[in-house]
Amino acid sequence: MGEKALVESQVADAIELIKKLDAVGAAPTLAVWYFYDDAAEWKLLLAGPFFDGLLPKQEPVAYRKVVEAMASTFLSSLTVSDVKLVGSQSPLPRAIRMLIRTPADGIARAHFTDTTLNGIFIKEMIILRSA
Repeated sequence: MGEKALVESQVADAIELIKKLDAVGAAPTLAVWYFYDDAAEWKLLLAGPFFDGLLPKQEPVAYRKVVEAMASTFLSSLTVSDVKLVGSQSPLPRAIRMLIRTPADGIARAHFTDTTLNGIFIKEMIILRSA
């Protein structure tokens, strides 16, 4: 696993956040715990049509939606600083969708280590949704 361990409660909290975003009309089509090797930290990458409509010009509005979803859900180990919003057409989300697909409202737990996708080296990631 990555230098900094990702704990089960963070994965569980991410799943609860995904479900809450689904319920409030901001359903992510991509939700991945991704280990940034250069920074030695995990980030929950979220992407989807709702966020695409706001990024990059209205990034604060997009993060506000995440914060509101987090505030209305009991999350013991996930903070907004753990979340990174990305465009669904950026290289990493596109590569992940070629690797694995889930139903639009599905949740998976696909774990990959030391993987290269379309020239992108991935030290470690856990795919929760890739629709």
